[in-house]
Amino acid sequence: MKKLVLAISACMALSMFSCVGNDNKVDQQEEVPADTIQQPVDSIIEVTGVAVDGAMNSVYLKVGEDTIEFSYPDLDSDHRASWAINDTLTVRYYETVNGDSVTDVINHADA
Repeated sequence: MKKLVLAISACMALSMFSCVGNDNKVDQQEEVPADTIQQPVDSIIEVTGVAVDGAMNSVYLKVGEDTIEFSYPDLDSDHRASWAINDTLTVRYYETVNGDSVTDVINHADA
């Protein structure tokens, strides 16, 4: 019984020692979120449709037979037009690993 307890204790101690120091390697690899990287102009996608629903910082656009939702919680007010249901909007965005990142919401009624 003592040999079993010693063997288990030794395995636990070795596994703890193998983990020590690995935390620093993770901290040294600084990742930049994909949606904060400046995107080239040619990767911007534009979608124009009719606003059918939405809430603060999001909109649902009817584009043909499809309804597409866009969320833009961090978009500053210079690039975010106010809108109402049935307004025609253009949403500019680019694709990231974490999803779409909206760069502009343009209301055609304001033009």
